[in-house]
Amino acid sequence: MLNRIIKRITNNFGLKILALIFAGALWLVVVNIDDPNTTRTFTTTVNIENGDYLTSIGKYYEIVNNSNTVTFKVSGKRSYLERMSNSDFRAVADLETIEDLQRIPIEISVQRYGGSVTVASKVYYLEVAVEDLISKPFMITVKTNGTVAEKHALGETSASPTLLRVSGPASVINTIDKAVVSVDVEGISQDMTDSVIPVLYDKDDKEVDTKDLSFNIQNVMVSMQILDTKEVTLNFQTKGTLPDGYEYVGIEYSPQTVSVKGVSAVLNTINSITVPKEVLDLTDATGNIEKEVDISAYLPEGVALENSKKAKIAVVVKIEKHEKRTFKAPTANITVGNLASRYHVNFLSDTVKVELEGLASDLDALDASTLTGSIDVGGMSEGEHTVSLELNLDSKFKLAKNATVTIDIVPANGNPALDNKKEDTEKEDSNKQDSQKEDSETAE
Repeated sequence: MLNRIIKRITNNFGLKILALIFAGALWLVVVNIDDPNTTRTFTTTVNIENGDYLTSIGKYYEIVNNSNTVTFKVSGKRSYLERMSNSDFRAVADLETIEDLQRIPIEISVQRYGGSVTVASKVYYLEVAVEDLISKPFMITVKTNGTVAEKHALGETSASPTLLRVSGPASVINTIDKAVVSVDVEGISQDMTDSVIPVLYDKDDKEVDTKDLSFNIQNVMVSMQILDTKEVTLNFQTKGTLPDGYEYVGIEYSPQTVSVKGVSAVLNTINSITVPKEVLDLTDATGNIEKEVDISAYLPEGVALENSKKAKIAVVVKIEKHEKRTFKAPTANITVGNLASRYHVNFLSDTVKVELEGLASDLDALDASTLTGSIDVGGMSEGEHTVSLELNLDSKFKLAKNATVTIDIVPANGNPALDNKKEDTEKEDSNKQDSQKEDSETAE
């Protein structure tokens, strides 16, 4: 039996071996036709390794040209490639292998069917833009929004800490102009404290994107002081001497009052703000003095203007030049002094011309008939005399030049005026006697 089997196997053995080889070759042909070698493209995201390497040497990087994904070709049997996806591959860029601070080689590895497929040997790169990593401090500015309660004002505002240190790429840090914390004070009437996140702005007051920045603090404590307010008057003083013929008329300024702020204990002690005389010096001035005065410099300690923009007051010191005018003063208003009893004075004219100096407005309002004066005739004898006239003038006026009046001194007994006065007196006495007599008869 065994010999028969061996005989059958060895019978035509060469043909059988040839048939076996042919069958194997035919199988290989069939397999290659149904499952040939092919190439397929895959895309995957690049993973970064040693990401803090550039940071450790003071550099910042940013991926450019969308190179954080890589597309590559893979070769292998179609049956394997068709079962593979993008997730079967891993792409890694090690920052420590960066070249010229511009690109990083990407290593692609197969996670499945690694022995059956092959990634193309081409070198792929992750492109980056590298710049200096810097840190810079910024003073924190407090910004308030809204209006505090009526009759109150915002006092000092403070931030703690006062500095914010910002770290990041130089291109971003150099665009920062200020760090601001904003708080809402609408309607508040007492001191308050709030925790606020700082916001960065550039020179155009546009908010800076902080996604690539880091801060030494995240929140800032802001304190706000709320003060009382009060309306006070302004008082301007002057100094200096004007030239002859000029007069200080007064001061014009607006507003007449300003609103100040402070704690109530301090505000209760003041009602006005006095600007010292050194500010307005009138020496040798021949016309109006116009000046802008910053009153904030003269506020009492602990007091400030409610609105600092209203600190400058436009002041006009009015100075007018005197005018000279001639008036006719009635001689009847002139009193004669030191006249001997034996004499009488006659004025040779009903009026006397006097030249007065003063402001035009005051001269316009002067009634010459109200002018009075006096003369001194002590020691003078009979005859005509020209005597100095002393006018009784208001402080608004002064004599532009000496005034004189001409008189005639005559004996009192030969004075017609006295005789007439005596006659009038006698008539008056006679009339009184007649009236008393009539009254007596009526009574009887």
